[in-house]
Order: sequence, then C-alpha cells, then structure tokens
Amino acid sequence: MWARHLALVFAVFVPVLAQEALAQEKAGVRTVSFERLNRVYEQLIDDLSLIEIGPAEVALRSPAHSLTVSRHVATLTAGDDGVFEAELELEVSGSGQIAADVVIGSLESQLTQELVVPAQTLRLEGEIAIRRDEEGYWIRTERMPPTTQVRIESELGTQLFTVCRQMALVLVSLDCEAIERAVTLISVPLPEAGGEYLIALEDTTPEERRDFDRFLGQSRKP
Repeated sequence: MWARHLALVFAVFVPVLAQEALAQEKAGVRTVSFERLNRVYEQLIDDLSLIEIGPAEVALRSPAHSLTVSRHVATLTAGDDGVFEAELELEVSGSGQIAADVVIGSLESQLTQELVVPAQTLRLEGEIAIRRDEEGYWIRTERMPPTTQVRIESELGTQLFTVCRQMALVLVSLDCEAIERAVTLISVPLPEAGGEYLIALEDTTPEERRDFDRFLGQSRKP
C-alpha cells in the first residue's frame, strides 16, 4: 500500500501544468507547480528500509503519521514516445510514530517512539510516460530511484544506542553510533518502475487541462 501511495504522490506532482509564466523558453521543457497539491497527506508509508549493521538488524515502520507538503516544483523534459525526464523538488514536514523491531545477536526487542519530520527539501529524479483519455491523465513510471532519504527526530536513536551499548559488552563488532545515525536519516523505499496511476479530470481545473493538453501536444515528436 505504501508503494502505491508514494508512486501516486510522485505521479501527481510531476505532470500537473501550472501557469505559462512558469514555462521555460526551451521547447519541450517546462517547470510546473500545482497549489492544490500543497496539503497534508496521511499514512503515505508503512514499512521502511531494513537497517543491517554488523550483527544488528532494525526493521522500521511508521504505524501512524502525517506529511505536509508546503511547496513543490517539478521540471518536465520531453523525450521520445511520450516519455518525460522528471525532476521533482518538495518541501515537507510532518509528525507521527516510528516503531522498530530490533535483533542484536540473541536480543530481540520492540521499540516505539513519537517522531517529528523537520522541515526539509526532498529531490527525486525519474522518467514517466503520460497518456490522456476520457478519465484523465494516466502516468506510468518508467524509472524511479530505489529510495529517498528523510531526516527525522525522535528518541528512538537514543533508545537503540542504550540497548546497543549493553550488547556491545559481548558483541565487540557492534557500531552503536552508526545504528543511531541510521534511524535519524532513514531510507524510504520507493516503488519499482512500471506502475500506472490516474490523475482524474475532477482533480484538475479546465485551465490546467487546457494548458497541459497543449504542452503534451507540443511535446510529441513529429
């Protein structure tokens, strides 16, 4: 479920066309933004990337969270066969809970803490294909980065460091500082390429559809 939510956010942000004043002069390249997408999103992510450092494994998940997108800017560069290079920049912040299933040697533990996502800028690059029908704009991801990194603040790192130091008495290969850092700058998995997602017509205004249709028409190779 988290993969579909993330891909939909990526797909929705990238292709929506804003005012022509934002368009670059170079044909086939356009910088876009859509104010309605600057909002609060709930439960975007379930499981996070598994952390493996030496004999320690930490499986992270976020059972409850909200993410606020305060600004976004995307640049589309038209390629061949309706494929666009996409560069997306997001300013985000948020809060919620983070949980960890920890295995260090023979020790197994479960930890849960509140988290804060401090204001930060995320950058994604990929390729998308766009097709238009009576329902709206279908976005297929052709290339996506495997993960993106998000900085968080919580007491989880301190808890893990304490547990780790206790186990380090018998497992001298433990790098407790690295484990603490790994739960501060976390890797969020992104969906594999090939998913297709719909931006419904009711999620766009007539002006946005007119401008976007014109941009798609101009971007087609003769």
